[in-house]
This record gives sequence, C-alpha cells and structure tokens, in this order.
Amino acid sequence: MSEQQSPTDDLTEELTAAIEENPEAFATFVRNLDTVNELVEVADLGTSAMDDEMIAELARTGSSLGELADSAADGNTRSGIQVLLRALGEADANGPVDRHDVWDGIRSGDFLLGVRYALSIVRSLGRVARN
Repeated sequence: MSEQQSPTDDLTEELTAAIEENPEAFATFVRNLDTVNELVEVADLGTSAMDDEMIAELARTGSSLGELADSAADGNTRSGIQVLLRALGEADANGPVDRHDVWDGIRSGDFLLGVRYALSIVRSLGRVARN
C-alpha cells in the first residue's frame, strides 16, 4: 500500500528544490519579503481606515474620470486637444511677443486663423456651459 504525501510535504520539497537550484534568487526573495509585508500592512491600514463616505467619494471620482475619458475619446475633442497642445508648445518655444510681433501678427493669416479658432472655442464654451 502506498502512502500519499501531504500538500505540506510537496510544498517543502518544491521549496527545497528551488533554494538548491537558485540560492541567490531565494536570498533576494527573503530580503524583499520584509518590504512586501510592510506594503501589505500599509494597504491593510488604508482599507481599514476607509469609511463608507470615502468609498462613495472614490466611486464618484471614478465615475467623473470615466465621463472625462468618454469626452476625451471623441475624435473631434482629441483632435482639438492635439492642436492646442502643439500650439502651446510652439508658443513656448518662440517665447513672449512684443508690440512689433502683435502688429506683424495682425497682418498674418496665421494670426487671424488663430483668432477665429479661439472665438470658435469661446462660442462652443458658452453653448456647452449654457446646456
């Protein structure tokens, strides 16, 4: 009649084999075990400290982030944000303007297009804010 090994005996054999195969990795694991235990304790403290209101607030925040992600996923919104970010980067690279730049800019097609774009944003902002 053969005797079955207990799960603990199997685990002990596997652990012994792993230590013998790679003692450096096991030593690193043991050194990092304290850090892992500390992280688990911090997480446990954090979840214990949370009350129902905190959880409800986290749920509201998650919902708001989801709505923001939905808006950002719209192709027109994404394209508009990319245009604004590129323009901000270019403006930062060029530095501040002086009165001569303003005068030259007024006669520039880029300046007028930028003003029309800004007015379009302001008009849309007003429409969205009203709704």
